[in-house]
Amino acid sequence: MAEQILVKARLERGRWRAGMHFTRQGQTLLVDDLSKKQLDAITSDPELIVTEQMASGDPNELALARERKATKSGNAKRKWEDAEARARTASGLAEDAWTNQPAADRVSLIEAALEAGA
Repeated sequence: MAEQILVKARLERGRWRAGMHFTRQGQTLLVDDLSKKQLDAITSDPELIVTEQMASGDPNELALARERKATKSGNAKRKWEDAEARARTASGLAEDAWTNQPAADRVSLIEAALEAGA
C-alpha cells in the first residue's frame, strides 16, 4: 500500500466519508494516520476517486510523518513530549530557536532522546 492517498469526490457538492469531507480538488492523506475502518470506507466508496501516492522525499515532511505516527496514542504523546523536553534541553537552544529549526533536525533529536530514555 502507498504511504499516501489522494482522495477526490466525483460529485460537485463533495462527499463525506470516514469523518472527513472530500471535494473535487482532492485531499492528500497519510495512510498511517487512518484507522483500518476509515481506510476501508474511503477506498470502497464508489463516489470517491482514490489514487495511491508515495510520500515526497522532503526530509521535513518525512520527519513530520514519523512524528504523527509516533504520537497516535495519549501515552505515546506524553513520551514524545518528555523526549522533546530532554532533547531541547540537551541542545541548549531557546524555545524559539528550537521551534524554528527544520522539522527533520528537531524530530531526529527527539527520536534519539526517545531511544536513550527507553
